Order: sequence, then C-alpha cells, then structure tokens
Amino acid sequence: MNKIENKKTILILTAQFGAGHISAAKAIKEYILQKDDSINVVIENFISASVPRINKPMVKMYERNTKYVPGLYNYYYYIKKSFDSKFDISYKIYMPKLAEYIKSIDPDLIISTFPCAAACINDFNIKNPHKKIPSVTVITDVVDSLEWIFKTTDMYFVPSHEIKNRYVQKGMAPEIFRVTGVPVSSKFICDKKIKSDKLRLLLIGGGRGLFDFDESFMHWLDEYLYKYKNVLDVTIVTGSNKKLYENLTIKKPLENIDVKGFVTNMSDLLKNYDLMLTKSGGATLFEAISSNTPIIVKNPKVGQEIENAKFIRDKGIGILYDTDEDLKELIKDLVNKKLDSRLIFMDKNISEFKKTIHPNKIADYIFQLLENN
Repeated sequence: MNKIENKKTILILTAQFGAGHISAAKAIKEYILQKDDSINVVIENFISASVPRINKPMVKMYERNTKYVPGLYNYYYYIKKSFDSKFDISYKIYMPKLAEYIKSIDPDLIISTFPCAAACINDFNIKNPHKKIPSVTVITDVVDSLEWIFKTTDMYFVPSHEIKNRYVQKGMAPEIFRVTGVPVSSKFICDKKIKSDKLRLLLIGGGRGLFDFDESFMHWLDEYLYKYKNVLDVTIVTGSNKKLYENLTIKKPLENIDVKGFVTNMSDLLKNYDLMLTKSGGATLFEAISSNTPIIVKNPKVGQEIENAKFIRDKGIGILYDTDEDLKELIKDLVNKKLDSRLIFMDKNISEFKKTIHPNKIADYIFQLLENN
C-alpha cells in the first residue's frame, strides 16, 4: 500500500438522482482505498447533509419529470448546458448548512459527482479563501455541460477525450482534465469473455428495475425463445422492482428466460454475457465498456441520456432502436446470426476505446492533488 504522510480525509459529495452519481462515488472510494487504506473516505448525499427533508420529494420529482414530461426536463437541461454556471444560484438553498457540514468533516480534499454539489464546493471555497480545499469534479455522463464547471475546481475527471476537447474549445485549460471514463468498480474489468456455444443476452432495468419496454415484450421474447433456446440464452434482472419479479416468476412465469431479482454480483453477471439490453445511463454505459459488453438501448428522451446514446452510436459500441417492434427484429437478427459481424465490430471498438481512458489512474490523480496542496 502506498501511504500518504499523516491520515487524510477525503469527502465525496453525491446525490440520489439516478444511481450513477452514487455508483461513481463508491468506485472512487474503492480506488482510493486500494492505493492507501489509511485514508478516511466519507461519501455523503449533499442534500441529506444540508436540507434532508427535501431529498425524497426532489428525487421523486426528478423521476416523474424524466418519465412523464421529458420535454420540460430537457428544456431546463439544455438551458443549463450552455448557461454559465456562475449565474446559477440554485445551490444557495443548500448553504450554509452544507458549509457547516464540510467544516465538521474538515476534509483535505472534496470530490463531487453531481453538478450542484460542485457548485456548493465552489461557493464554500470562494467564501473561505484562507482555507481553500482542493476539489475534483467527476462528470458522470458523456456531456460537456457548463453546469459542471466552476472557477475554483482544481481537476475534472471526464468520460472521453472528445469531452475534454469540447471543454478546451470553450476556453478551459487542458491540464485540469483527466480522461478516466465514468468511474465504475474495478470488479467490472474484463478484457476477455468466458466463451459459450450460445449467444448470451442480459436485460437490465437499473437498480429500480424500470425497463424501456413493457412486460408484453418480455412474454413475446419468452415465447420466441421456445424454438431458439439452443441459440440464445436470456436473463432478466428486475432489481428492486418486486412487482415485476413476482409477475414474471409467480403470476405469469416465464419459462425460457432466467429471471433474477436484486443482485449484488452484477460485475460477475456481465462477464458471462455477450450483450446487454439496458438504459443509456452513464454508469451503466461504462460498466458495459469496462466488462467488454456491447449494449442495446432505446433512443432516449432525456438530455444526458441522449448525449450518452450519441456517444454509443459514434463510438460504434452498441445498437440503438426506437420501438418494441424494432427490438423484436433485432432479436430475430441475433438468433439468425445476421448481427455476428456487428458484434465483433462493437467488441473491437470497445477494446480500442478502453485504451484511451485511464480509470486505473484515478487514485494517482487524487493523491497528486493531495500532495501538491
């Protein structure tokens, strides 16, 4: 273990709007402790640490807006994307309580995995110039939104060189960026798949088990597989969606698809599947990349997921579809081996992209910042 002199404390501020921000925070903690287990790493939801009573209502509002009124959500998202963050005052509701919390922790470095948390850190450092705390911002989607950018931030972890280049084009210094990809647990790293005589497809709806297709598609797929079980092996992970799990295992059980509920070994699952049908969230996308798993996603309607889908298309690491009927045709093409060359193409592209990002250096970058301050 590489030890830093004197015990240091690192505070990671995150949020519950989707699972990706917390997932990135946990991955960063894992990388730090792998390098030096004497570091005190504290992960905290910045809303819970400041105005806890509004955390649950705000998460519910986010989920409803992205599901039922994505157009309204996108309107504000794209305004903030090009809006200079210094004019955004929405963070003020969380100060000064969050400032009190930061002072109580007295961290040597602060990392944020959510833009409003980064805004709060920036405000804290401006108001406390005598005790400026080094800070890192981790951008958790493939976006170049200005809502992540603040004057006092010392370092940014970005998903790709393209995102770094876009920020530099906007006038930012190239030396403050580190191209790490979206941080995911090192457990997902898999450079070579375990081979099988069947094609293996994993269906994932995130931690909450919310899919971009309905149960009727799952039953169609189950019936279709009756003739093709020797060609295609399918598993559905329903996550914390207990109602869906009961529907698929008890009320109207699937016969040709393996149904799993909430799992704690997602990294092991991915290593045993050739293709993943899922959503285009930043964390899920980079879990797939880390495990060399091409993905199928429905063209999304929500801002940051739209940007992630563009990345999937431009890098040639997945397949995008529009409707359930399109997805059915994709499944048929998979079974009939019409997509074999495309699968090889996507797998090669993932391997090439992985050479351009450096998640293994995350702890090194953090320690350099600690040692220089």
